Amino acid sequence: MNAEGFLPARADLPTAAMLAVLGTISGALSWLLVDVSDSSSLKFDLEGYGVMLLPIAVYPGLVFGLLVGAYLRHRTGITWLRTIGYVLAARLAYLGAFHVAFYIVTGDSNSEGEVLAYIVSGVPAGLIGSLLLGLSTKYLLRVPARLAMGLPLAVGTAGGALLGLGSADDRWGFLAFFVLWQAAYGASLAPLLRARAA
Repeated sequence: MNAEGFLPARADLPTAAMLAVLGTISGALSWLLVDVSDSSSLKFDLEGYGVMLLPIAVYPGLVFGLLVGAYLRHRTGITWLRTIGYVLAARLAYLGAFHVAFYIVTGDSNSEGEVLAYIVSGVPAGLIGSLLLGLSTKYLLRVPARLAMGLPLAVGTAGGALLGLGSADDRWGFLAFFVLWQAAYGASLAPLLRARAA
């Protein structure tokens, strides 16, 4: 494909690398917050009407939104209001993705296929999270839908399969998942910045 928005053009590589680094930092910091929340004041547990607000359901989207939103503001000059909107959109998109994965995994009572259940739940979760954030990004950054929901949607959906890493080891598996998924999704946003610059 070409510079229409599905694969990053060569000029996008430095931006994609920077966004991948931010995604890596975000993924690691997200999991650190989730991990230490069990034994600190960062822990919270609010549930009602099928919605769960837990550290693992909130921190990854919030941290990604803060880091990438700040970078988008720096690079594109979007307003503070739109930047805050991106942070909230990332948080809500991840919250939606978490719930999709959670209810699919817990709905599968076959513990022998745990890795497969995580992979199968991660793909639709990645689709929902990427779709919600892509739709929001389209309006917040004022970019064409093919850029906000082309490559990012494909990467986010396929990257959801990495959730299978979480079934291998609760601590290091989830760390690897968050780092890899957020780095890949971050890098996929590079064409958006080219579009905004144009």
